[in-house]
Amino acid sequence: MDIASRHNYVTGLSMLEILTLIGLYSAGMSIPIFNLGLEGSAITAHIYGAITIAILNVLILAAAMRTNELGLKVLSFINVIFVLIAAFEGLFYFGGFIDPSYALGMAIGFVGTLFSGSAVLFYCLSR
Repeated sequence: MDIASRHNYVTGLSMLEILTLIGLYSAGMSIPIFNLGLEGSAITAHIYGAITIAILNVLILAAAMRTNELGLKVLSFINVIFVLIAAFEGLFYFGGFIDPSYALGMAIGFVGTLFSGSAVLFYCLSR
């Protein structure tokens, strides 16, 4: 509890973000693997997972801004940037322009979010 309370719940929120990212990856990759198309439960889970990630990201940034640690603020801001990249590319991909470059953009945003979210978590645990 001392680790979590010292960083204003950033530790718990980043853990929840990483777990949600795993579920988001599962829902997103089940679409092309099982040839589901862009309708049904997998795409709905993927979209709601993306919304959850965006909300968690804003909460992480807000909690990080309440601390006095510049490194945590920078890492959480980088995390927000990667989520915005993934969301921007995902809006085009699911908006009807099914082009592999948009899927690549979502993948870059996902990997960046995973690494920066993990960096936020490890920063909180190491301090």
